[in-house]
Amino acid sequence: MVARSWSGKTKLLLALVLLGAALAAALWRLDVRRNAGRLAESGWTEDSKEEAPLEASLDLGTVLVPEGTPLERARAYDWRVEGLTPARQELAFGLGEAEERGLEKAHRDYSVSLRYRAMGPERFTYVAPPGCGADMRCIYAELMRSNAEPVRVLGERFAASIRERDLDAVQATELILGFVRRVHYELPGDEPFGIVPPGLVPAQDRGDCDSKAVLALMLLRQAGVDAVMLYSDALAHAAIGVGLPGTGTRIAFGGRGYRYAELTAEGWPLGMIPPQYDKPQLWRVLPLPDAPG
Repeated sequence: MVARSWSGKTKLLLALVLLGAALAAALWRLDVRRNAGRLAESGWTEDSKEEAPLEASLDLGTVLVPEGTPLERARAYDWRVEGLTPARQELAFGLGEAEERGLEKAHRDYSVSLRYRAMGPERFTYVAPPGCGADMRCIYAELMRSNAEPVRVLGERFAASIRERDLDAVQATELILGFVRRVHYELPGDEPFGIVPPGLVPAQDRGDCDSKAVLALMLLRQAGVDAVMLYSDALAHAAIGVGLPGTGTRIAFGGRGYRYAELTAEGWPLGMIPPQYDKPQLWRVLPLPDAPG
């Protein structure tokens, strides 16, 4: 029987919120100092006020699974990718009601087959399938299998945009990571195994570290990016590693170094790891198969 306790996720959320608030406050103070007195110097008045032009954006369109899904079920996302022109990206994703219920049922049924039992907030036990260790690799692999179709359709939209714009591997990675980071960070609560299935993450605009990581892994691989699942039971955290050149924290696997990619919030550069998780010896790569199809 495998037991899990991931209470460290709450600590990460608090740390990220505090860091974001501190950065925002610092930037606001800097902006106030820079602009002090400029209204008087420029002769600006209410009569000369003009609306700021809207930022240009690239709309990747609306992805509905299946195609006949009502448009009102789609969740709209917008995010920025520095280095792309325009930097602002937009995409909407919607899942049919029957498909959403089906993914939820498949997740529950799988948990029953493994005798999953909740033990309290972020704590649970289950009986691992034969051949599985005491980590989450078999859970992640099953979610990749059962959620393959909706994520594949979403991934096709990203892959098409990457081809049309002739993006390189780093740009493609930042495009996909930016989208996944934009999804609202939320602890799964009553979800079996403490994870939201990857097809439901963009459909419901919610997910925690490993919920987002499984989705990102599937999308990146579909786009041709060498990506792996990073997992630390000791640190109660999950992330993505990408086999791309550049600086920052790397996790070794199979003779390669994979750059760390944080997914829980926006603004984390590729290769930068939150200080409380900067312990490479506690991280491991979970070898996961590609999603079918």
